[in-house]
Amino acid sequence: MTPEDALREIRAREDQTTDAALGPVPRWYLVSVAVLLCAVGAVPDYVSGCLPYQAAGIALLLVLSVISNRSRTARLRRSRYTNRSALLVLSMMAAMITAFIGLYVVASLADWSHPSTIGAAAMALAWVLMTPWLNRAMKATLRREP
Repeated sequence: MTPEDALREIRAREDQTTDAALGPVPRWYLVSVAVLLCAVGAVPDYVSGCLPYQAAGIALLLVLSVISNRSRTARLRRSRYTNRSALLVLSMMAAMITAFIGLYVVASLADWSHPSTIGAAAMALAWVLMTPWLNRAMKATLRREP
């Protein structure tokens, strides 16, 4: 085996590990997180003392995240990849929060009923649309790492 063949084999194994660790996001996870985001964001429209319910919803979101990560068939080592991918995750979270706040403000100013529900639906839609993008971007970041 030549050194070039060995490097190709190593790269192929790295790609397999990347695909196993950052494979497609399970549909159950996309749907359940979107529903929870809607529920947690909409609580103020329906419940007066909403803080305990929102805290419980956020805790449930964290539990789903842990379950989803544990179901992966491979783990990635901590490296510069995790630092680069953190910026991608933060940008997605900023987009989701912007969608929520933006539509909440518009709905409140337009005097629509249930402005929190409208903002929460926008946040959940941003989640569903951006999660596959985030997954692809994280894979691309990892594959660029030397």
